[in-house]
Amino acid sequence: MFCSHCGVKASGNFCYQCGNRLAQADASAKEGLVPALPTSWDEEADYERVVAHPEVRTVIASHAAQAQPGLSAEALLEIADKVVPIGISYSAMAAVAQPMWASLGVRTGKERSAVLAVPIGRAMARVLCSLAKNQQSVQRAEQATDACTIQAELPSSIWAMKGTLTVKLIRQDGNCVVTGATNIPGQAYDWGMSQRVLDALFQEIQQDLGLPPADHRSQAA
Repeated sequence: MFCSHCGVKASGNFCYQCGNRLAQADASAKEGLVPALPTSWDEEADYERVVAHPEVRTVIASHAAQAQPGLSAEALLEIADKVVPIGISYSAMAAVAQPMWASLGVRTGKERSAVLAVPIGRAMARVLCSLAKNQQSVQRAEQATDACTIQAELPSSIWAMKGTLTVKLIRQDGNCVVTGATNIPGQAYDWGMSQRVLDALFQEIQQDLGLPPADHRSQAA
């Protein structure tokens, strides 16, 4: 559905960009069927609406500013090229080897789930803070009515080449089920990196990470 006022693609009752009531919500209101609205940003399952909250954006940005970059696999191989030259670039070989092994189905990764006793929007904001803090940039978000899947880039390190970290959030009885999964293509072992990535994610999302309180708003009768 597209907002008739600003043209942005939106769902629910109100456009997240301009705030106008969507046509579907107008039709429901005329029929006397006004759906229940989330009472706060932290109850939203919509990725765009959560990240559109100014205070949430500010907190995510503050975590990104604190990120400490580590030594990437590419940088390590460039050092090896200079220290132990063999006539063929290590980094060039790796650039060819990873996609080749990936095409043969070689990969590694781990998966973990937990239930957070917080609304889905707050759990999502915590995930975004953790990703920002660890320099795991969001690549895309897939939206469902009561769920959201966020895919982030897993930067390369001295342990493994570049991969992905996928986090799925599902609303469940006022709580949120969070599942995190790493995928590193073209590499059979990551020397514990996936385990450490998931450890950090699930430890950090147990905390509120400086996020603002719920902004409960009254609902129209």
